[in-house]
Amino acid sequence: MPKDRVRRGGTAVALPVDAARIGQCVSHHAAREPGREAAVHGATRLTYRDLDEAMARWARALLASGVGKGDRVAMLAPPSAAWLTVMLAATEIGAIWTGYHPRYRLPEFRHVTDLAEPAAIVAFRRIHGRDYAGELAALREGAPSVRHAVTLDEPLDGGVAAEDFLARGEGVSDEALAAARGAVEADDTAVLIFTSGTTGRPKAAMVRHRALLTGARTENEHWPMDRPRLLHTMPVNHIAGVGMVGVFGLYVGGALVFQDRFDPGDLLRLVEEERIDHVLGSPVQFHMMVHHPDLARRDLSSLQYVTWGGAPMAADLVARLDGLPGRLRTGFGMTELGLYVTYTGPDTDFEALSRTVGKPHRGFEIRVADAAGSVAGPGEEGEIQARGEWLLAGYFRDPEATAAAYTADGWFRTGDIVRVWEDGNLEIVGRTREMFISGGFNIYPREIEIAIEEHPDVGLVAVMGVPDETFGEVGHAFVEPRPGGTLDAVALDAWCRERLANYKVPKTFEVRGELPRLPIGKIDKQALKRELATSGGRAAGPNP
Repeated sequence: MPKDRVRRGGTAVALPVDAARIGQCVSHHAAREPGREAAVHGATRLTYRDLDEAMARWARALLASGVGKGDRVAMLAPPSAAWLTVMLAATEIGAIWTGYHPRYRLPEFRHVTDLAEPAAIVAFRRIHGRDYAGELAALREGAPSVRHAVTLDEPLDGGVAAEDFLARGEGVSDEALAAARGAVEADDTAVLIFTSGTTGRPKAAMVRHRALLTGARTENEHWPMDRPRLLHTMPVNHIAGVGMVGVFGLYVGGALVFQDRFDPGDLLRLVEEERIDHVLGSPVQFHMMVHHPDLARRDLSSLQYVTWGGAPMAADLVARLDGLPGRLRTGFGMTELGLYVTYTGPDTDFEALSRTVGKPHRGFEIRVADAAGSVAGPGEEGEIQARGEWLLAGYFRDPEATAAAYTADGWFRTGDIVRVWEDGNLEIVGRTREMFISGGFNIYPREIEIAIEEHPDVGLVAVMGVPDETFGEVGHAFVEPRPGGTLDAVALDAWCRERLANYKVPKTFEVRGELPRLPIGKIDKQALKRELATSGGRAAGPNP
């Protein structure tokens, strides 16, 4: 099934083995092939020289504004050349970049801001027709840490325009910039990526430069390409957007072609017109792509790889993708790992490609074990656990969560349960945590439960994932009203949409007079899961 066509060769990938900063990917290629295209976003086309100069200009402006090593820089942006430039500039001087998702609502923006305490916020005021002026003003006024609010498009009261901000850096010397760059080490945190467990709001995983560089190098071992053109349509506050596509594309001297808002027809157009070599997407994106009427008329012959990660994909969808040019690959990674740790290979058959996440990368310490550290053999199940210098530096300002993430003998617990096949491939069969994946987004039930619990008429809530043909899984909320309270699906849906990004809003709500309880008084989620299993995993009571 896998195709054998792939371009090889070239020397541009050979970064210095002691590279410490992800921005060195840009400087390395700018010194060797300055005119090669690095980033494309609509009418914007940046060469490696352009990107290197823009990255340095933003880095100087940040230094001139008092932003230095360890300070946080938060950003509100879609996938774009502007995002790439600012993210790289912040990490070049040892600052830590973090992102807001454009779909966030004010409580979500505030959570990220309150925890990260950014020194600067860089933002587009308008994204896809939504005006964020109110949210940005609230964040600036409510966060004493924020010294600079920079807008990339329209001005904001109390903020500064990007060009005015950049002008501040004109007096920063080459020596000062070099000193800031030289103080950055590979084990320093490059980005904060917000993720979550089952017990509260999202935590901020501290992802190291080392992890992003190691991940890019490892991807290139499994998906070898010479200066590829990659489609970048992933959220930039997600590890896939930052690392699996972003840093990987720059590491190999490629061009990142940004699609700032996913649209399957536009994706097909970009593949044809930009001669895209590599598309990394989610199952729901690929589902929409292969069922789009433009599929048959677009020239997709440039494709070398079509990849996805983190969750299995339906066999019929894999079969449809296999009819396209390009080789199909999948793997397993997560925010805290900072990279993919398993991969399918050229010898992976169709069944394994559609049911597993491949085999552990030979250069990583990966084991499948139970809570006591007993390693699973073929046919057995256990949790994927990892150990390595590329792992997260910890959860930002949360030492308890950091400690709880590791076994007694020092292995990071991913929370994903797999079955070991006889050939070494790993099949995901469950999660020790309650996270589910909907349309490529990680959904954390406890975060949604907290939002629903804030409703004055809500007593108890349990949220869990249920199967969905299009999105893989969607959220279903069991809700018990407070005594005397009245609730319905319409009101709950509206309540959630005011507080949560739309991909987090449960697809269905089920209001019950009483939810099953354990002897200690907590909701018996296992009983609810058994009910869903008995009904075929389909929940009643669809949203309006």
